[in-house]
Amino acid sequence: MARVSIQQKLSVDQELITSARLIKAGLGQVQSLHGGNDFYHLPLLTLASGFERLMKVTLCFRFLETEGRFPGIKEIPVGRNGHDLMVLLDLVKNKCFLPEYVGHIPVAKEDWDYLESDRFLSFLEALTRFGKSARYYHMDVVLGKDPDSLPPEREWEAIETSIFLSRDDLVQEMGENPAPQNIYRELNSEMVVIGERFARSLARLYTIGRIGSEAQAHMAHLSPFWGLKDSELGNSYYDPFGRV
Repeated sequence: MARVSIQQKLSVDQELITSARLIKAGLGQVQSLHGGNDFYHLPLLTLASGFERLMKVTLCFRFLETEGRFPGIKEIPVGRNGHDLMVLLDLVKNKCFLPEYVGHIPVAKEDWDYLESDRFLSFLEALTRFGKSARYYHMDVVLGKDPDSLPPEREWEAIETSIFLSRDDLVQEMGENPAPQNIYRELNSEMVVIGERFARSLARLYTIGRIGSEAQAHMAHLSPFWGLKDSELGNSYYDPFGRV
C-alpha cells in the first residue's frame, strides 16, 4: 500500500462517485424520452461513459488488492480500446467474478448468467459501438471519413429492436395497434432495468463479491444499485442530471 499516493486514493474515490452519478443520470435520461424528446445521443453518451468508468474503477480496486498498487497506463485498456465495454466486461468477469463468489453465492451466478445473456450483450454491444465511434458519426461524415458504425439514432433503434423482439406481448400489441404509446414506455422501462441489473451486478462485487478491502470501503457510493431487489427493478426514479 506504500506505493499508493493520497492523490490516487482521492481520485479513485471521485471517479467511483462520477461513474455512479453518470449511470443514474443516464437512466434518468432514458426515463425522460418521449414523443417530444428523442435526443437519444445523450443517454447513450452518459451510460457509455458511466459504465466504462465503473468497470475501470472496479479493475483498479482489484489490481490494488492483488498487486498492492493501482495499475499503470499500460495495464488497463486506454484510447479506443478503453471505450470498448465488451473488452472491459470480459476483464471484469475474468478478474473480479471470483470462483468462490460465482460458485457459492446464488445471486452471483444469476449476475454471471445475466451478463452472458443475449438481451444484455446486444445492449452492451450497442453502447460499445457508440462509445468507440458512433458518437462522432456525423462529424466523421462531415470530415469525409467513412463511418464504421451506425449513427446514434440507429444504435438506439437497435437496442429498442432487440428488446422489442424479446417481448412477445409487445410484438402482439404492435400487431393489434401499430403506434401505441405504451410500447415506447415499455421499451424505455426495459432499458432502465437492463442498466440497473448491469450496475447491480458490478456493485455487488464491492459488497458480497469481496474483490478487495479498499473496494469495500467505497461501497457506499454504489448503494443505489447493490441494494436493489428484483421487485424494485424499473420502479425507481432517476434524476437526468445525476443529482442525489
